[in-house]
Amino acid sequence: MIFHIAVCSPDAGLRSGLERQCMEFFARRADACIVEHLPDTDALLRKDGEGVRYDLYLLELSGSAAPVGLAAAGELRRRGRRAPLAFAARTPAHAYSAFRVDAMQYLLLPVHQQELSALLARATEPEYGPAMTVVTAEGLRALAYAQIEYLECTHHVVHFHLLSGEDVVSLSLRVSFAEVAKPLLEDGRFLQPHRSYVVNLAAAQLLTAGELQMCSGARIPIPRGREGAVREAFRSWIDR
Repeated sequence: MIFHIAVCSPDAGLRSGLERQCMEFFARRADACIVEHLPDTDALLRKDGEGVRYDLYLLELSGSAAPVGLAAAGELRRRGRRAPLAFAARTPAHAYSAFRVDAMQYLLLPVHQQELSALLARATEPEYGPAMTVVTAEGLRALAYAQIEYLECTHHVVHFHLLSGEDVVSLSLRVSFAEVAKPLLEDGRFLQPHRSYVVNLAAAQLLTAGELQMCSGARIPIPRGREGAVREAFRSWIDR
């Protein structure tokens, strides 16, 4: 299968650099990809209107044009395009808005090969990779691991806080929180810094004394006895 990637940026040099990095990733896997260069979001949406579909959207959020890029991403989602979507930007200023359109990743420029490779590895997993089933008051809900920002357990109920900003609430647990969290913690991208929380390290932004700050601004408490282990896990995730 050939993986189709849309790279949308007014910067031709950036588009070429991202294409080279994508080619290197797929070459190592003895796989193939096609990277289409799109100079602006108008071209991206025009291609979509013509019926062209991609397996991954990579959009640059550049300066004053950033809101246009976010709006284009929102329009793709409104049209029902569920393929992984990622942004590249020079500042983290638009990170929260990016995740509200279900972005898989928010990359800071310049994009390093290991960061892009991690994104591509996740993007090539079927349907955003593994998912878990949550029993809610409305019925069964399937949540892809990549959608989850963090879990919070209070009074035998688990809140699944999603990167989109949605809060999916489970029914009262019949098993322990540890049992619910077990498959996530076996995945590698999740960490339990506190007995009542499990976080997606891909959505963690800042580690300070006593807390881990997430991309949404949520602050996850870290008990004093866990600070060293959390710091080591966070550093390992960043340096992977």
